Amino acid sequence: MLNVLKKSNSRRIIQDGYSFLLVSHTSELQNEELAYLDGFIIDTDTITNANDIIYSIRTHKNIQVSLSPLFVNSIYKLPKEVAIHTDGDVELNIFSSYIQRVITIKKRIKNLTVPKAISHEKLIQLKTMAFSYSRNKVLTPIATRESYIGYEFPFISLFYKKNEAISLLRNLEKAVKENSLSVSLKDYVHLCKSCSGNYLNFRECCPKCDSIDIVANDMVHHFVCAHVAPEKDFKVDDGLACPKCDKNLRHIGIDYDKPSSIYSCNTCNHEFQNANMKALCLDCETENKLDELLEKTIGSYKITEIGEQVLFNQESTNQPQSETISVGSMNTSLFKIIVNQEIKRIEVTQGDSYLAKITFENKQLELLNTDLKLNLTKEISSIIQSYLKASDILSAEKFNSYYILLPETKENQLERLENIQYNLSKLLSDNLSDTQQEIKIEIHKILGTDNSNTYFE
Repeated sequence: MLNVLKKSNSRRIIQDGYSFLLVSHTSELQNEELAYLDGFIIDTDTITNANDIIYSIRTHKNIQVSLSPLFVNSIYKLPKEVAIHTDGDVELNIFSSYIQRVITIKKRIKNLTVPKAISHEKLIQLKTMAFSYSRNKVLTPIATRESYIGYEFPFISLFYKKNEAISLLRNLEKAVKENSLSVSLKDYVHLCKSCSGNYLNFRECCPKCDSIDIVANDMVHHFVCAHVAPEKDFKVDDGLACPKCDKNLRHIGIDYDKPSSIYSCNTCNHEFQNANMKALCLDCETENKLDELLEKTIGSYKITEIGEQVLFNQESTNQPQSETISVGSMNTSLFKIIVNQEIKRIEVTQGDSYLAKITFENKQLELLNTDLKLNLTKEISSIIQSYLKASDILSAEKFNSYYILLPETKENQLERLENIQYNLSKLLSDNLSDTQQEIKIEIHKILGTDNSNTYFE
């Protein structure tokens, strides 16, 4: 039996002994003991209000509340990028048919707890795994222009700002590497090197001056004299005539053919066979070469058996990881050992590997306190990591000094360092009074005869 109770501006629905709160605004959550409710029903089609309600519940510090059943009253229709974070629509007149689903979710989240000592990144991982487990579902992203990267992920997207999509993807990748989540490929996205947005306009341009003011002209091949030139050279008032032998060209396939086309630049008059392609970011107006775009994998994620073990046996979550520091990079001591091993490997294999050191100097940043320097190190490490290959290793010596080991990398594959240099310079220059912050990158080719101590002097 369904009962709707109104008391002290609270709207509760009691169904088969389970208590649900009808919510149309976050103010209705403030005077409630949310942990004692069995679920929530969004009762508004105002997108801002619905978003605020979803965010307040799903990011609640109490994991039992954040994973509670959250439905939408079926008389309202919310956009897909909003509804993706809920458990779907419910019809209040047949609400009893949804109770079994509620029971299943409540049973699965009953014994879930959050460790006291856990990083913010790990907490998001844990809650995302718990959401997949409690719903027994694959977390499949949906395409939407509301997202910087073009895709919104269920649940986990709520924990990241729009411009933090790269951090979101990196966190999912880490969970996959730890075998806590499994992934199935859905798509690849190509993102701006500067802001990581995917609202890109692809344009052909002149390879000489980069102008987009180019036109394509068909090439004409005159069979009789074998003259080949752009079609514009053949045009006369009454049709086509060969500029070499003055004969009229009347029938394509008999007098002439068009074997290819050629481009002409209206800016510099350069003629060329193949145009370059560039991608203009419509969010930040950065011009990207195609090889500068960040390629990221978009996948569907589901908790694994190992992930379930982590949920209910979280000692491993609390164990300190000696090989990493809180900024997400390898500590320098272990990094030096890895570099020594790489030198020995190069001595045997004669392969190609490089070591890069990134440094910058800024008096303003030197005055920052320890916490702010740590936050800066995290942000810089995040930018650097987004350009690295899976085999590359990053070590943060301090907030303005970083090492990168690039195994099995040839000299012509170091362009990612240029992208790192550009983006770090932009990050610091945009946030400091300096007009341009210089980022220094020293690159060393590793030789089998090297002494690693010379790298770290």
